[in-house]
Amino acid sequence: MKLSNEIRSTFLNYFGRNGHEIVASSSLVPHGDKSILFTNAGMNQFKNAFLGLEKRSYVRAATAQKVMRVSGKHNDLENVGPSKRHHTFFEMLGNFSFGDYFKPDAMRFALELLEGEYGLERERMWFTIYKNDDEAEALWQKVGIKPSRILRFGEKDNFWSMGPTGPCGPNSEIHYFMGKGVDNDAKWVNNDDDLNETTVEIWNLVFMQFNRTEDGVLHPLPQTGVDTGMGFERLCRLLQGGENNYDSDLFTDIMLHTQALAGQTDAQRRDNYVPYRVIADHVRAASFLIGDGVLPGNVGRNYILRMIMRRAMRYGQKLGLNDPFLYKVSETVIAKMGDYYGDLRTRRDHILSTIHGEEERFARALDTGLTKLDEVIDGLKTKDQGLAIANPQSLVLPGPDAFRLYESYGLPLEITRDVARERGFEIDEAGYVAAREASKEVARKASSGKFVGNFDTARAYAETFETLKSTGKLPESGVTHNPYDALTVSTTVVGILRDGEATATAVVGEKVDVILAASPFYADSGGQVSDTGEIHSTAGTWQLKVIGVSKPVAGLIVHECEVLAGEPCVDDACNAQVEVLRRGHIARNHTATHLLQSALRSILGTHVQQQGSAVSPDRLRFDFSHPTGLTADELEAVGDMLNDSIYVNMPVSWGQENYKDAIASGAMAFFSDKYGDVVRVVRIGQIGEPSFSAELCGGTHVSRTGDIGGALIVSEGAVAAGIRRIEVVTGHGVVDLARKQTAQLAQVAQALRAPVDQTVEAVRKLSSQLSETQKALEKAQRELARAHFEAALANVMQVNGVNVLSARVSAENADLLREMSEWFGKKYASGVCVLGAVVADKAALVVGVSPDLNKRGLDAGKLIREIAAVVDGRGGGKPTLAQAAGKDVSKLDAALALTAGLVGKMTA
Repeated sequence: MKLSNEIRSTFLNYFGRNGHEIVASSSLVPHGDKSILFTNAGMNQFKNAFLGLEKRSYVRAATAQKVMRVSGKHNDLENVGPSKRHHTFFEMLGNFSFGDYFKPDAMRFALELLEGEYGLERERMWFTIYKNDDEAEALWQKVGIKPSRILRFGEKDNFWSMGPTGPCGPNSEIHYFMGKGVDNDAKWVNNDDDLNETTVEIWNLVFMQFNRTEDGVLHPLPQTGVDTGMGFERLCRLLQGGENNYDSDLFTDIMLHTQALAGQTDAQRRDNYVPYRVIADHVRAASFLIGDGVLPGNVGRNYILRMIMRRAMRYGQKLGLNDPFLYKVSETVIAKMGDYYGDLRTRRDHILSTIHGEEERFARALDTGLTKLDEVIDGLKTKDQGLAIANPQSLVLPGPDAFRLYESYGLPLEITRDVARERGFEIDEAGYVAAREASKEVARKASSGKFVGNFDTARAYAETFETLKSTGKLPESGVTHNPYDALTVSTTVVGILRDGEATATAVVGEKVDVILAASPFYADSGGQVSDTGEIHSTAGTWQLKVIGVSKPVAGLIVHECEVLAGEPCVDDACNAQVEVLRRGHIARNHTATHLLQSALRSILGTHVQQQGSAVSPDRLRFDFSHPTGLTADELEAVGDMLNDSIYVNMPVSWGQENYKDAIASGAMAFFSDKYGDVVRVVRIGQIGEPSFSAELCGGTHVSRTGDIGGALIVSEGAVAAGIRRIEVVTGHGVVDLARKQTAQLAQVAQALRAPVDQTVEAVRKLSSQLSETQKALEKAQRELARAHFEAALANVMQVNGVNVLSARVSAENADLLREMSEWFGKKYASGVCVLGAVVADKAALVVGVSPDLNKRGLDAGKLIREIAAVVDGRGGGKPTLAQAAGKDVSKLDAALALTAGLVGKMTA
């Protein structure tokens, strides 16, 4: 039996022998494509090649690609566990052609590999084609496929697209019959019955012919192409004879490890297959996502990671795994997959610590959240809602309740949905979304970049680029671009665009995009802001202010300009000048960023990975993976090492290197960036000695570290769970900050009437005095509140034999209200206390009920809900103590007046 590693190698070796470049899997985080959250197909990294926006050194490629399908159009989450074949994370084997071969060779390659290399039987294969694709049917017959084995389907099954926009085209799928006898029938092809599955799709051959734009129109691609995808997990199942994907060696070790941790037998594992499958799938997804730089969080892909980890934890509890266990199972994932995906081994410690940390953070919240969810469902089951969603027998869990479980306890919607369905409920998901959108604490997605994710705009610039090349205004390689040497270039205006449309000239006051034959300006990329400067005509007739510079298409540099004087025209000779002082500030900060990363890795550990950066003239910002905040000693050590590396004045060098050689030599790469075969490497260190820093980088730098002058860390804090951020100023920024803070210190000393060198002690003394004054004030307020409360006790009434106090009191905060409720309990062993006060311009309410009265039907939570509704508020709590807050303070007295009637009704 072939094991998975051999099956993957067989695929890649076959296509390697057939002239294909074997391309490494891209990151699960799609680079430069905001239209998708995760890499969801093998062709994602080749998207621009299919669109004609990018040219590669090869025209054929093959990959084993990491894929996530848990968001958007391709979302298999709900099927994971019950299904034999669905996953969130999986590998996609694929071969691709960019204007080279098309349908005939794609079909030939597929048959040769399946029959000749894997030994599959043609008599068990079925071939589907798009309903109008007569060419595909003829070509399959030409290679010996019987007409009876070729089936036609509509767009749903046989017209493939990656998303709502982008490359697409008709496809032909190969399905394989795994059963016996007469079941080898066309009726099982594209059958969605997972439990009775006898025929499975194993390979999808997509014939890329179109680009679908946002208006839904199909435009012919500049060149046709082939994009094929074969699910690796499904192929392994097929070749290893398993009944489902989880029977292959990709999953068995993971599930056996989980079984050992749970202390269960083989029979128990088979009986509880859903939790085992969910855990195996989700721990693979989590391990690979973290390995690709994603960390648990509350927004976007960070939320997805957190959600699948918490979902796996919840299923672990069903197996009795109540303590952290996922990080242990992840060890097996790394051991199994690390041979091919080396980043798993390299980042092993980071992966395990991140999973372990998330498990510890969520363990207590998960217990509480599930308990609260049970309480909500139990409460709903006592009511006859008379509602149903899909199943007439199902009850509905309100969306706002589901959202509160997430907001308060971190219980993801997906987990709430799982539990609700197990209890016979469906979730009002529209109500959940509405509640989420109404919450001010929900982080909103931010978009950045003029051209990012906008393929229509990119196509407009690509067409401009092609026009400039075809007319001889630009060479095939594009704009001569060298931002590293000369800061002034004599060149020619080759294009002017106004709102994306070409124009011959521009006038004073207009903002236009200008294309030059050559440019010295650095274009915004890699976290470094673009240069600014000016462009003026050689004849002195016009002047442009360069506001920003971008690179929308490979080979094309676009200068965003404001016309300050004259009328620039296409073909005018000109001089382009970078703003020198600003460039110097940026270079100092960028080199300091490299030094900072090396210092962090040296002080904190090699688990530190860059998660983002921003290099501007005034400061640098560096985001990195680290589970906790830096201590004062760690921060001081990082700062000292950063400045020491500046003071020793190490040389900074850069040059072009082979990507694989650079990585092998220890050069670091940013996880989400996409690199070619040849990369620019920036090295810092003495010649002949190991580099202090080596990174793949296209930014601008100083020539020696001493040119930075000095550096000062101005802040360190959290960006998200497991991600820290440091901000630093360098050079003149250090001097400016020191001057500003010295002046502020002098002002503080003057206000304190103390010498500058005694300011700290003076502040401490003042703070101590303020603290004592505050304590005395709080004591007086508490004593006054106690006196008022004692007076209110005269209003205790009897309702059906129950001592009831309902009073408006004076309280500075809700804590004091709760304390008053305790005072009532000491005075009356049995009774109900309802107190209200205006706190921070809101109506605050507290209800206390003695435990003995719970048996008579009195519940503090139920009482508070009824009373709080009057002041436009809501609340909750335990049967003995509950609190609420409302917006309408004018109705506080009316709300308190309800108490006696409610108590009477509940005890009648």
